[in-house]
Amino acid sequence: MNWKIKAAIQKVLSLTRIGDQLNHVAAKLNKDYHSNVFKYQTYESLRKFKDCNIDLQKGATALEIGTGYSILSAITLSLLGFKKVVTVDITNDLKFSTFKKQIPFLHTSSFLEEVTLKSIHSKNDILNKISSIENSTSLNALFNDLNIVYKAPYMFEDIEKECSSFNYITSQVVLEHMSPPALDSLFRHTKKWLTPNGFAVHTINFIDHFANPGFFQDKSISEFNFLKYSDKFWNFWAGNSIAYTNRLSYLYYLELAKKHELNVVEFIGENYRERTELNINLIHLDVIKKYDQVEDLTNLTTYQRGTLILKS
Repeated sequence: MNWKIKAAIQKVLSLTRIGDQLNHVAAKLNKDYHSNVFKYQTYESLRKFKDCNIDLQKGATALEIGTGYSILSAITLSLLGFKKVVTVDITNDLKFSTFKKQIPFLHTSSFLEEVTLKSIHSKNDILNKISSIENSTSLNALFNDLNIVYKAPYMFEDIEKECSSFNYITSQVVLEHMSPPALDSLFRHTKKWLTPNGFAVHTINFIDHFANPGFFQDKSISEFNFLKYSDKFWNFWAGNSIAYTNRLSYLYYLELAKKHELNVVEFIGENYRERTELNINLIHLDVIKKYDQVEDLTNLTTYQRGTLILKS
């Protein structure tokens, strides 16, 4: 299906109060939705954490940028042993009724084994915490029990009111939805917030989301199709709260890290799906101008996704 059809639908939905929720209806109709959310959220949370050497014994704090529709990432961080977890998003999309359907998966043996291996808590303590989660009667009760702070909507000043420094800052496919000014502010605050031995770990998706699998997938386009268009043209079709992506490659985030004097411990680039190459001569000048310098345009389409690991 042509990507403009999905873009037009999302543009209309963005004008409604519940547009973003309606945009996710199709995904929630999948009978394995809650199982898939659990696997994805917990796996990614544990995967990113293993790349860090953080001493949780000294009362470490964590910040998650982009809670989304599930609190499972924040809960995983709490089970690992973070004393306090702050999780934030631009909209409040959490529902306790939805979370209750995901609680039973916390007993999944593979999850328990891995979280116990990395946690400062014993398996019995983790099981007791899960039992407490099961007995929670509301999200507020859950947050109080696990010392999780949820802010949605939020501003960076709201985060600082809750905690002035963090041992760990993380996000999962969120930064590509932030505008360049917002990213600049996030990296500036990251430099300020990270403790001397703290880590920031962000997984970023670099591809055109209209090429993503699903009913509305446009199989005829490259996963970097959006690089062909001017800012004006792309903003017309996708410059709304539902469809917005910043169209930036890993190079931009490396430039931001350098600008704000953040040490790039590692960048792990990956291609997780079949590639449909884009002719680099089609990349629009508006895209190229977003970078300080691009010596080779193929670098803008090198990776579909990547994990950026930073230290202060």
